[in-house]
Amino acid sequence: FVVEEDMGRSELRLNFVYGVRVSFEDVEVRRRKGQYGKCRVRCVVAREAASTDVEMPKALTPIQRAKRAATFWAQVVPILVRYQVLARTLENRKASGSLEPGEEDRKWNELHDWGSDVLSNTIQTMKGFYVKTGQVISTRVDLFPEQYTTKLQALQDSVEPIPAELVRSVVSRELLEGEPLETLFRSFDDEPLGSASIAQVHKAILLDGRTVAVKVQRPAEEPKLRGDVANLKSFAAKLRGALPIDYYPVFCELERALTNELDFLAEAQSIEKIAASVAHLPNGTPAKAPLYVPRPVPGLGTKRVLVMEFVEGIALNKIKEKMEDRGLSEESPEVILFGNRLLESLSEAFARMIFGPGFIHGDPHPGNIFVMPNGTIALIDCGQVKQLASSRRLQLAELITRIAQWGTENSPTVDELARMVRDFGVEVEPGAGNSCLASIALLLFGPPGLILPGGWSNRELSAESPLRKLTLFPQELVMLGRATILIKGISSRVGIPWDLSKKWAESAKQSLKCGVDGCMVPVYASAPPPIGGAEMEIRRERPRFKEVRISFADFLALFKEWLVAKLLEVLPRRVRRFLLNRAVSRLRREIEAASIPEAPTDSDPGEF
Repeated sequence: FVVEEDMGRSELRLNFVYGVRVSFEDVEVRRRKGQYGKCRVRCVVAREAASTDVEMPKALTPIQRAKRAATFWAQVVPILVRYQVLARTLENRKASGSLEPGEEDRKWNELHDWGSDVLSNTIQTMKGFYVKTGQVISTRVDLFPEQYTTKLQALQDSVEPIPAELVRSVVSRELLEGEPLETLFRSFDDEPLGSASIAQVHKAILLDGRTVAVKVQRPAEEPKLRGDVANLKSFAAKLRGALPIDYYPVFCELERALTNELDFLAEAQSIEKIAASVAHLPNGTPAKAPLYVPRPVPGLGTKRVLVMEFVEGIALNKIKEKMEDRGLSEESPEVILFGNRLLESLSEAFARMIFGPGFIHGDPHPGNIFVMPNGTIALIDCGQVKQLASSRRLQLAELITRIAQWGTENSPTVDELARMVRDFGVEVEPGAGNSCLASIALLLFGPPGLILPGGWSNRELSAESPLRKLTLFPQELVMLGRATILIKGISSRVGIPWDLSKKWAESAKQSLKCGVDGCMVPVYASAPPPIGGAEMEIRRERPRFKEVRISFADFLALFKEWLVAKLLEVLPRRVRRFLLNRAVSRLRREIEAASIPEAPTDSDPGEF
């Protein structure tokens, strides 16, 4: 601001900062009478050179993309070849009787060590979309050897960050039209909170004091990512039959999702939809959200930069280190109870998304799940969100309710499950039979260790896995499969058997009752709550009893959580340990009571 010459004896020039009140304690200003009885000042915008002179990286040329594809093939193909050679060698030695005791396990472990090192180094070198593929593998402890899941776990944080000056330049251009970051932020941390294949996140404080997370897209990264997906699609297409499942439609769906993930404005809309859907039951009734979804800050978002609420907590992929620092093992009561709470929160949240409006969070890896200081689970990164058609949602709801009844007196037959899976668009090889289709549904949504009909194996890498017989897997199920992969992977890590169909059964029944049109206007289309000091419209009618009951129930739930936490704080450590052990014992009894059902015997044996 510049004080006019006729208004004072000195001048003071400051940067123009929107929304900040500036006091001139060291400037004497001659008071003049005016409309408001105050002196006048002349506002001058001092446009300083922002960090827009930073040279932006250039996109890969066609030749560079071809070299990148060749590098990928050169590194990955030898891994698959060595696995096939070892499998045939061990099979021949078994047949000849020359295989020594323990030699088979030793050979496989040696190959796992070598293959996981090569794959991890390749992904860390090439970056791009291969990082996301490695993140999916790292969650499948029930599918891939421990060497792979352990080494690829580091990929969540191993992506090289964008230089700070480049980040500031991108934010300045996208949000401020070249103005300095001080125009909007009180502070901006140059050290990123996390760096991923598409973007990285920085902590910042707005001028009004709010702590936020700023998501910045990597410049010139889109062509490389699309080339990586094309390589993976080609790789999966050429190895159909050699892999335990046809991954070609998986990468086709991920390619479609990548388009939305590169548009942060689309992600902002998805965040609002996900936040609304987890706060309502599938029948439209408001309910306490099982997890927290940080919302975007209104008005602060473009296609390449997005400002969101900041989540204070620990990422799930780092929680193991935190527990080890506290001296907790995987068998500790605290770890078991936390694992159960985590599974409950994720299962309920995904049930509300899927069976309510039909939303699917398509990128639920451990790096996108946070544990907040109060124990609340937070779900971030809604870049990959798909909505099921109403007909598909109802088909899935019907399938889940029937799988939940498997092994009971109302158990579906193999033929019934096969028909429902076939109606969803799943196809298998000729001759595989209905037992194969039914086993696929039970393997995806049923309890772990389930005895599948027809003698099919519940191990996906087994030669007898029903997934090896797949010829068509609808793209609607691809992203849903990633959600089930996450929950099953966590269940395996914490050692808690988890029947996803029974956890989702109640939500599926509500979805079926609502029908194709749903129970109400979609929750994400409802009027948003007022922001800041905005006044609410005065209500013209008395609150309904159902609304009062829900509010009172939420109050009691919060009061109960507060009271229990306070009581635990004052109890002696020995008493707290006793109560934790009692809670774990009760949880284990509940798990044992949920016995794993076997396949019905009234199915047509000709289909087995």
